[in-house]
Amino acid sequence: MLRATWRISKAVAFLIGLALDLLLRPSCDVQDSAERVHRCCQRLVRALGVAWKVQGDLPASGVVIANHLSYLDILLLAAVRPFVMVAKSEVRGWPLIGWITAQAGTVYVVRGGGPATYPGVNRAMAEAYRSGLPVLFFPEGTTTDGSEVLPFRRGLFHSVLKEGAAVHPAALSYAIDERDIRAGMTVANDVCWWGDATLAPHLFRLAGMQGIRAAVNFGEEVTSRRDRFELAETSRDQIAIMYTQLECSWSGEMATAHEAELAEVL
Repeated sequence: MLRATWRISKAVAFLIGLALDLLLRPSCDVQDSAERVHRCCQRLVRALGVAWKVQGDLPASGVVIANHLSYLDILLLAAVRPFVMVAKSEVRGWPLIGWITAQAGTVYVVRGGGPATYPGVNRAMAEAYRSGLPVLFFPEGTTTDGSEVLPFRRGLFHSVLKEGAAVHPAALSYAIDERDIRAGMTVANDVCWWGDATLAPHLFRLAGMQGIRAAVNFGEEVTSRRDRFELAETSRDQIAIMYTQLECSWSGEMATAHEAELAEVL
């Protein structure tokens, strides 16, 4: 309990510090705001006890799409590099977070808004592409327990094709400490945030864990893009393969760790 309280207190302090910084020194452009959010997220992720590794080349522009497991994904990717985020419209109304994300140029999308919302979303996405930063969104449209990568929603791919933006797939995966596993915790329930799990108790459990390891793998640009249907399906398949490879890499690391422990005992 003490560990979780301390980590969450630090995270809140970093968020308040970022908000004050943005308020007292207004940003000159989206890049400047995103850079400050990036530096804050590096501190936030570390404060929550998360260590991360990155594979592949960091995209410098275009669109980055990834599988979606938890609220932690957003902090993690923003810690890896500055992005313009795409978020559900409800985020704009969240206390403090909504204001910070707006300062960083976030594009808000009404989920299930239908064709009436497309022109506004396309204009906002086009402006985001011109920011000079890669634009990040999660085309599954929701979080999962990590057992699979869901079929992608195709709505935002319309703007991708319209603006000719390059699509870079990314896969995220998490692993937890052996001590947390022995205590009955799992990545699916205690790192992934999905279903009807309530945020506050989930965050408290996550922050109280011994440690979380995260991996981000950036893949090759998706080139099969005759239409948004093909682009969405090909991207999803590519990310599913990358995600499976990351999951297998954790198994390999665990086996190596067990062998090292055994050798030490012998």
